[in-house]
Amino acid sequence: MKLLFKQILSVAFLAVMFISCKKNLLDINVDPNNPTTASATPDLVLSAALNNTAGIYANPSADSRFAFAGIWLGHIAYSGNYAISTESLSYGLTTNFAAAAFANLYDNLEDYDFVETKGVEAGNKFYQAIGILMKAYNFQTLVDLYNNVPYSEALLGTANSNPKYDDAKGIYDDLGKKMDAAIALFKTAAPGSINGDIMFSGDPVKWLKFANTVKLRLLLRQSQRSDRAAYISAEVAKLAGASYLDINAAVNPGYLNSAGKANPFWGSNINTTGTYTNDFYRAGQYFVKFMLDHNDLRVGQLFKKAASTGLYHGNYFGDQGDVNSKTSEYGAGVLKAFSQPANLMLSAESYFIQAEAALKGWTSGNPKILFQKGVEQSFIFLGLSQAQAVTYYSQVNDKQTNWDATTTPVEQLALIIRQKWASLGVINELEAYNDYRRLKLPADVPLSASPLSTGIFPQRLLYPQREYDVNGANVLAQGTITPSSKVWWLP
Repeated sequence: MKLLFKQILSVAFLAVMFISCKKNLLDINVDPNNPTTASATPDLVLSAALNNTAGIYANPSADSRFAFAGIWLGHIAYSGNYAISTESLSYGLTTNFAAAAFANLYDNLEDYDFVETKGVEAGNKFYQAIGILMKAYNFQTLVDLYNNVPYSEALLGTANSNPKYDDAKGIYDDLGKKMDAAIALFKTAAPGSINGDIMFSGDPVKWLKFANTVKLRLLLRQSQRSDRAAYISAEVAKLAGASYLDINAAVNPGYLNSAGKANPFWGSNINTTGTYTNDFYRAGQYFVKFMLDHNDLRVGQLFKKAASTGLYHGNYFGDQGDVNSKTSEYGAGVLKAFSQPANLMLSAESYFIQAEAALKGWTSGNPKILFQKGVEQSFIFLGLSQAQAVTYYSQVNDKQTNWDATTTPVEQLALIIRQKWASLGVINELEAYNDYRRLKLPADVPLSASPLSTGIFPQRLLYPQREYDVNGANVLAQGTITPSSKVWWLP
């Protein structure tokens, strides 16, 4: 069914505006006596939940979320106009660093849990499947950032306000099962049997492709663990014949050109009069240099030329040497309009995921063709053409762009991840961070240039201080955690 955007817009945007606050109209799991629990419906909660997810993942200018990943991976850099905190420059993370991410993800999980529960109660497979899948989507992010997290006892509200921390590997195993369950439900869900779907407009086939891709990404995350080979082989077999995402998984409730109601990335950078306002983040010089060195037209879509020099230029992480007039702000390819969709997964990312899986022999696809489709979709998303992408990936003897210039699987994997990294810049740096930890690719990502730097790239975030304050016994049971502590899937 077609969503009545105007009817749900005020509710959905309340969710976005209060995403980092406890609590808003559609958060239904904190107080079981809250009257909104009885009156909330799965369609309104679903639209708000998807909009909240977009606010979490699709806004790399939000420092309380995942901007750190873009900084660390060289896509963006801190402005030269500000004194940056020691914590941010040094990798010396504390329990206050990006702490809102933990709370935001659990807040989002509560709403998807409500959607799943209401789907089960109504016998609606579609609501049930979306609730299951998006819970798995968010729990994976929590594990990827924090390793062991509350899982089996999470989302119980006042029934258990001090949930235990579950083993991260065990959570991943269960997430695989949950994704399988969602995939099975999507296969039999009736088209148009739900409202509130502001991502795929009630199309179960699109949701199925998205679910298959999320499951494949879950398996790739574990690929460097040799002891997971048999498990991965069995799980990949379940995906035989699967179709994967070939469009952008993007949320849009009908964004408006007013404060708090625009696309979240737009709203963080542009005010209602169209003026660029974000002077805290600029282009990362590592990213800009790579694009310029390889004749990459995407540089002009991702960034603008610096105001005082007319050049594409940025700063390196830890070296905020150049002021804003000499550095590039975000460009028209990522700041298109206040009404632009908020992307959870680009088709480009899907094709790079498929390319890596095919290169490993997990699927029957042609890794070269899938790789090239990924590059093409990245160019097209940013407002360039397929023909320009073909010219780009046909540069003779360039192992950073051209599949035919590579000769070994090692080089081909490096090429896939390099171009995946390029396609994620200023869009979804969190996945680039996950790939870098998993594969150490791109291999030449520079460490912080600050003299305060520890020189040790963080492998995870620390549990937020609030967890130590309200769930101290369980979080302390995890032992001594440092930024060098590994999440379970790292070899």
